[in-house]
Amino acid sequence: MKMRLLYCFIVTLLLLFGVQAVVAQEQDVEGAAISPTPTPIKYELPYPGLLPDSPLYFLKTGRDRIINFLISDPLKKAEFNLLQADKRLQAGVYLFKKQGKERLAESTISKGENYFDQAIAQAQQAQQEGRKVSSLGNRLFLAAQKHQEVLKSLEAKSPKEIKGSITALKEKVANFEKKVDLLRLK
Repeated sequence: MKMRLLYCFIVTLLLLFGVQAVVAQEQDVEGAAISPTPTPIKYELPYPGLLPDSPLYFLKTGRDRIINFLISDPLKKAEFNLLQADKRLQAGVYLFKKQGKERLAESTISKGENYFDQAIAQAQQAQQEGRKVSSLGNRLFLAAQKHQEVLKSLEAKSPKEIKGSITALKEKVANFEKKVDLLRLK
């Protein structure tokens, strides 16, 4: 009986601490590591709810404008604007999957990135007020990386007529990432 308990204990320890995943990396001629596929950013985009092609979408946008108006705390307003940016990006992804909705998707994503810009401005305002914004800055930084990742994938799938505007949005988000990096450090 004691041997059986000892055996179970050792197996449990090995399973908990002894197993490690090992991933090999290829190297190019100069010796730099090459990643086989880019790792996806660990940031979940929320479900957008009603999409802009719904006849009731105006109710949702009206509600969101009212809520945004009623929030006075810059940190909470920044979080709300980030949520709106994430929802608009996800709505754009859903619209991209629908046939003939690419222009609407691009417009929706563009409006979402405007919310992202407002979120950064609100976080900067809170920082100027002497409030701690590093955790929000980290979330904004991750969100900026996720937005770039999504826009890059949409850019590859987008038709010629909107590819340029998707590229411009991707560059806009790259600038957001630089702005947000300053919020993370302080």
